[in-house]
Amino acid sequence: MEIARDEEDACRVPKSPSDLAETAYLRNGYRAILRILIAEEALASETCTCLLDQFTWDQALEALPRFQTSDNPRLPFKVLDLYAKADALEVQLAEACAE
Repeated sequence: MEIARDEEDACRVPKSPSDLAETAYLRNGYRAILRILIAEEALASETCTCLLDQFTWDQALEALPRFQTSDNPRLPFKVLDLYAKADALEVQLAEACAE
C-alpha cells in the first residue's frame, strides 16, 4: 500500500489510511513503526535525503512482530513507546545531518 504524501511536509510520514487497521490506536502505531523504519534506514545508510518514497504501509504491517509487546490483537504494541522511539531516532538523525 503506497504512502500518500502531505503537501505541507513532503517527508513527514502522513496519517495512516483508515483501511490500514480498524482502530486509530493501531493506525497510529503503524505510523510510528514506519517512522522508526525510515529513521533506522537513514541512520544506517548515513543519508540525509527523504526516504519516505522507499517505504510502504505494508512494510509497517510486516514489521509488527519486531515491535509487538502483547498477544492482544487490539493492543499489540504500546503506541506511546513507539512514538518515543521514533522521536528519539528522528532527533538522532537530525543531529547527524546537522554535522
